[in-house]
Amino acid sequence: MRNSLRAKEGAADAELALKAYVLLSNPELLAEVSDGDKMKQEIAGSVDLTEAPEDAVCSLVIDLMQYCEREKIDWTQDVMSRAWENFRSDRAEEIQKR
Repeated sequence: MRNSLRAKEGAADAELALKAYVLLSNPELLAEVSDGDKMKQEIAGSVDLTEAPEDAVCSLVIDLMQYCEREKIDWTQDVMSRAWENFRSDRAEEIQKR
C-alpha cells in the first residue's frame, strides 16, 4: 500500500512538473488567464523546475509503466500503439487544416 501511494505521488509530481514546463514555456497560454503573471510565480514556487523536462517525462513514463504492469495492461499493445495512432491522427488533422 505504501509503495502504491508513493508511486501515485511520484506520478502526480512528474505530471505537475510537465504541465508547469508547458505553461512556462508557452507564455501565450498564461496570457489568456487574468492572473497569468501571478500564476506563473506560484507555479515556479511550487514546482522544482531545475529538473530537465526529459527527466520529468522519463519519471512519468516509468510510473505509467509500473501502473500498467500492476493492472496487467500491455504497455506496447494497449498503450503505445493507441498513443501513436492518436498522435498520427491529430497530426494529419493539423496538416489538413493548413
